[in-house]
Amino acid sequence: MRKHFSRLNKLEKIIVAFLASVVLITGTQIGYAFYNEYSEITPIKGGVYVEGSVGKIELINPLYAHYGSLTHDLTQLVFSGLTKYDPKTREIVPDLADYTISENGRKYTFVLKEGAKWHDGTPVTSNDVMFTYNTVINHPSFNGVILNYNDYSGMKVSQVDDRTVEFLLEDADSFFLVKTITGLLPAHILGHLPVETLEQAPFNQSPIGTGPYRFMSLTPMDNFVEVTLEAFDDYYGKEPNISTIQIRIFPEYKDLIKRQGEFDTIRNVPEEYVDKIRDRGRLALTRYHLPQYVAVFINTQSPKLKNNKVRLALQLGVDKKSLVEEIGQSQIIDTPLLEINQSNWVYQYSVSKANGALFDTEWKLPDREPEPDEEEETTDDEAEEDKADESTAEEEVPAEPEFITSPNGGNDWKTTDNKVTLAGITPEKTKAILVNDYELKKFVPGDPGWSYVASFEFGNLKKGDNVFDIYAIDFNEEKRLIDSITISQGTAEEFIEQEREVSKQENEVAKVLPFRENAKGERFVLHLIAPDKPETYTKVAEILKSQWRKIGIGLKIDVLENGAFQEALYKRDYDLLIFGQNLGYNLDAYPYWHSSQAKEGGYNLSQFKNFVVDSLLDKARMELNAEDRKKTLNDIQEIISQEVPAIFLYSPTYYFALSDKIQNTSFENLATASDRFARIAEWYGRVDRQLKEGVNPLTFATWLIKQF
Repeated sequence: MRKHFSRLNKLEKIIVAFLASVVLITGTQIGYAFYNEYSEITPIKGGVYVEGSVGKIELINPLYAHYGSLTHDLTQLVFSGLTKYDPKTREIVPDLADYTISENGRKYTFVLKEGAKWHDGTPVTSNDVMFTYNTVINHPSFNGVILNYNDYSGMKVSQVDDRTVEFLLEDADSFFLVKTITGLLPAHILGHLPVETLEQAPFNQSPIGTGPYRFMSLTPMDNFVEVTLEAFDDYYGKEPNISTIQIRIFPEYKDLIKRQGEFDTIRNVPEEYVDKIRDRGRLALTRYHLPQYVAVFINTQSPKLKNNKVRLALQLGVDKKSLVEEIGQSQIIDTPLLEINQSNWVYQYSVSKANGALFDTEWKLPDREPEPDEEEETTDDEAEEDKADESTAEEEVPAEPEFITSPNGGNDWKTTDNKVTLAGITPEKTKAILVNDYELKKFVPGDPGWSYVASFEFGNLKKGDNVFDIYAIDFNEEKRLIDSITISQGTAEEFIEQEREVSKQENEVAKVLPFRENAKGERFVLHLIAPDKPETYTKVAEILKSQWRKIGIGLKIDVLENGAFQEALYKRDYDLLIFGQNLGYNLDAYPYWHSSQAKEGGYNLSQFKNFVVDSLLDKARMELNAEDRKKTLNDIQEIISQEVPAIFLYSPTYYFALSDKIQNTSFENLATASDRFARIAEWYGRVDRQLKEGVNPLTFATWLIKQF
């Protein structure tokens, strides 16, 4: 070949070289096109995932971890339960065990997966299930954090064989499977310890679990703590692609943000740091929501707040729309029962209605102007304008109607009906009654009253405003206008929108009022507490203080560090409380609104006690049918909307900052922040492209023929 090529002249050599290049390039392109079509991106196992977080590590034990905390993140990776929450399907699915449920819904049988091991190589057995549930959780002296989320009473656990256990319930419980996502504890390591000492066990700083990652170390650094986890080779489930997880925990975000270039992810970025991370451009921000709401919890046992009209006034006096906009949030919440349709329970902001609700209470507006410490200063010109407005308003007040008695007592009326009957009183010496230009045929002189039917059918009632002028003609044939009424016909939605527009105009011109006072001369000032973290709660408190000044209610705000806040929370030492609650995996409102939880230390922060609600909450827990459950929840919400034990504000927006190096992540339908790791086995940081299974030379030949 080389000999023949040497015989070619210079031009022929150039042509041959060119043709060879064309063939080579074309062949490469054809090969690349085939490879690209018949290959797929395949994750490569290995790599290190580094996450930056703020907070502190507590006991790395699933029975002591607060949902959504940093410690809960670790227990989600190191431990596993009989079941787990799958954000993709939003269901509780098998994890360490498969299960069956009896027809009556009272017996659950779990069979552990064959080959499941603890991180020290010991097989997982039914002894571990019995130890976790019977020995520890059901022990009278156990007070782990898990009891704040789940009620394990009325449950009997029995061991069938080495891999099988049965849970027998006193009553069917639609939330039962949620109780089985709790990570198991190793009986062979902890079984010899008294339950009372479990909280102090060294195990909680160097845990051994059954999850996809095993704990390697917790190392204090200069200004952070680093926790290292490694993928467990003998994990019973799908082996994760990422080999090592490092979580670096800082005391403050200002410390973390300086080193953001080191991280693949930053956990829960506060609103005030979002722009700094976005401007840097290295990490992409992902928003997510939890089944959580922030509310103003009203201490219903406080003397000033026992009257539900006062609580209603506080609710009507909150402009949620402007509040959430001011703090950078977006998702307004009007009910704590997140399963039901929020749009059915939209509450109107109305300063006038809030003041109206307070009219019959002991708290009256004093006969004086607000004092300097009660309002912003007003200029002389503004004061004169206000007086002029008041004078004009007084002159424009219409006289009360005298001769129309129905509908609505003769006052202007809004209706969704297609037929309306007007009725009224007849003036003395009346010969005839006219409604607009129509003379009433059935009216007889001397009749004490009159009536008139307006309807779509007769054509004298139409959509929108209908003005009916009532005239009386006396025996001298003199006609005079005796009364008038405007009847507006439309849909309920149209009237609600009209009311909102009227309220909006009223709210915009509403002034700061002097503090209301009772008969003893006590000012209506409420004590509100909030934790110092997140800082947004402090902003919310100040906004509420400003808004409630328009209804004559003041606030004394105490923003407390965690220790003092927890003490005040436990003792119920507040009138009002700004706090967030997470409904978790089953959206169960029982822990937050049942009267049994109103005790000191309970989660019923409003000390709300209503025995009808109690029975409905119990009922909701036992209902397996979703529609029946929603009806029960609607009944609960009806009572909550009347009693107003809290003012529900918004569902917080959270942010993860994530590098594009980490692929195949998903943060939808999370119940807690820790659930971002629920599908970590599918994440990857390193990839390769490989031919698909079954591809061979014949596949290439067939493909090549199709190209021509």
